[in-house]
Amino acid sequence: MANQGGRGKKQVRPSLPSIPLDRILFYAIVFLVFALPLFIWPGISEYGYGKTIVALIGVSGLAILWGLSAWRKRAWTIRLPWLALPVLGLVAASLFSLLNATNGRIVVQSLVLVIFFGLLALIIANAVRDQRDVNLLLFALLASAFLAALYGMLQYLGVMRGPGEGPGLTEVISTMGNRNYLGGFLAYLLFPAVILVVRPRSRWVRLAAVLLIAFCFGMVLVVRQAGTTVSLSIAAAAFLLGWLILRPIEPVRRNRLWLLLLLGALIVTFLIEAPSGPLNSVVGLSSENPSWIAQWWQRSSGQVRSWDWWVGWEMFKDYPMTGVGLGNYKLNFVPYKAQLLASPRGEAYNFYIDRAAQAHNEYVQVLAELGILGVLALIACLGVLTVSFWKRLRANDEANRLDLLLLACGIVSFLIHSVVSFPAHLPASSLVLVVALGLASSRVYGEAAQASLRLTGWRSRTVFAVVVLICSAVSVIAGRDVAANRLMSKGIEQAQLGNNYVAEALFERSLGLDFAPRQTFYHIAVVQIERGAYEEAEENLERCFTRFVDETVYLNYANLTANARKYDRAREAVQFLLTTHPGEEIAVRARYIEAIITAQDGDPRLATLLLEKLIEDAPWFQTAYIGLGSLYEARGMKLDAREAFEAALRSIDRKLAQAQEQLESQTTISAEEYGRLRTEITGLQLERETVVNKLEQLPPTSP
Repeated sequence: MANQGGRGKKQVRPSLPSIPLDRILFYAIVFLVFALPLFIWPGISEYGYGKTIVALIGVSGLAILWGLSAWRKRAWTIRLPWLALPVLGLVAASLFSLLNATNGRIVVQSLVLVIFFGLLALIIANAVRDQRDVNLLLFALLASAFLAALYGMLQYLGVMRGPGEGPGLTEVISTMGNRNYLGGFLAYLLFPAVILVVRPRSRWVRLAAVLLIAFCFGMVLVVRQAGTTVSLSIAAAAFLLGWLILRPIEPVRRNRLWLLLLLGALIVTFLIEAPSGPLNSVVGLSSENPSWIAQWWQRSSGQVRSWDWWVGWEMFKDYPMTGVGLGNYKLNFVPYKAQLLASPRGEAYNFYIDRAAQAHNEYVQVLAELGILGVLALIACLGVLTVSFWKRLRANDEANRLDLLLLACGIVSFLIHSVVSFPAHLPASSLVLVVALGLASSRVYGEAAQASLRLTGWRSRTVFAVVVLICSAVSVIAGRDVAANRLMSKGIEQAQLGNNYVAEALFERSLGLDFAPRQTFYHIAVVQIERGAYEEAEENLERCFTRFVDETVYLNYANLTANARKYDRAREAVQFLLTTHPGEEIAVRARYIEAIITAQDGDPRLATLLLEKLIEDAPWFQTAYIGLGSLYEARGMKLDAREAFEAALRSIDRKLAQAQEQLESQTTISAEEYGRLRTEITGLQLERETVVNKLEQLPPTSP
């Protein structure tokens, strides 16, 4: 008889199914694609910057995970699209651009971004293995786009707060920081997202895709960006032409009801949300003039873009072969703006244009930053891309042809919009291009226009070690840059509150962490001026000339060197600044410094004429009255001096009352606004004290 109390056989627990590393890699890609457009990092300077850092760290992690998957398989097989070769040419052109770069670190920083976004496309091309992967990746991107569009719509309606207080188009920044960036991101995705209407088996997925696409299309209409509208129109024409040539009739016939549903949803959306839509007056979603597209170029936005393009052309003329350096357009804009204004073409521009960080035309920017070498590499990229798509389209069945055609139209929309914008410089916009390129190059659509590289043994291990080393280094530098950016933001806040020593310490720490610091040098110079460390401030402003070239940099430098009696430097800075046609306030202050330099250099009569002319042009500028009164006093013109000082006192008292009232009326106030008002009030009080002392020293006017 068996022992009932004894131990039975040991039961073996069923093991959980293990997920291969290549599947983990794919799901990590899906997560990054979903999260990146929505990512906002509080406490740093700009939305796109936070997305860029996340992209660098995320792609680093994906590359290492890809290498680990290959390590376990003891072989690393890499699918290399033909496009990889001309992209390497673009990298080479970027390296050659170091020859004339104002700041080489900016070139390296920008090149790393190009390489890592290209690496993400390569990882997608190798990780996506079947149609379900294509659907999942596109749905993740479409869901992210919908949430970004929903956020923007709620800001437009005033339900959620934008940068201001109320509803309206100016409040739409979503998770992008700018309504134009949001519109472009949504537009590039619309055609590739149609794959989700014709491919999934689930009706619910298809229905969800129809609704999400319609909503995103509606938000493109709401933001009213002419460039995206034109790019979508051209992409639609490209789709019709491609469909007529390639004839993917069967997938359209089989999914005709779903495509008709999508078309109907888009038409209804247009009628509701387009400025000229007949249902618009009912729902009140737009009050824009129906002719807004036709009027776009006549408004300043079109003229500003042409200005930026001609500035880029001036850069190219000076450095035609290698350009001014990848990412260096923004560092050269102000000097070349002055050069353009001095030319016959520049005489046509009679309005103020602020410093541009981008050329608002990716092709012009490549020409300016990379020269002929970069243009040739870009032409090679576009040519190889066209040939690759053509070969893959011809080698596939009708269903895959339709997919590839839709992906190609998304890329066309991106490329057309690049004529009037800079989507390649925006992480979320670049992500759509990368995903489209990666999916189109995946094994789902065959092996045409592909090469294969198989690494085994020590080669595989060596490449993996290099990938780990580079990706780890990039991630560490990216993390340090984030810390530097946050310290800079905290320093700016402390400076606005008047805590200059604390602010300076924060700026110093930021400079120690930043790989390529830029405006931090300007901010630290400003607080050093306020605390009287003039020599240190002068050195940091001089550093800005190769890192952060802005009109205010030249203005502060001119003022600082004039006070230090370095008149040649001050005069050179002022004359250069005035040739750039700066904004009114900066121009007025620059003219004042010019007059003071003239007086201190021994020509008080000319200085008097300059100040009298300045007051005539800008009667609101009380500092000019003070300077003019001092000149009158020095020349023995006591009555004229008193009149000038009294005029200054009236202006100061009026501005002080306005500033005090504005400060007291604020129930809540940001550090930035408080800092502006505090600085204004402090400056006015110092000027008032000076004027009162001057008036006490002057003889009274006769009764």
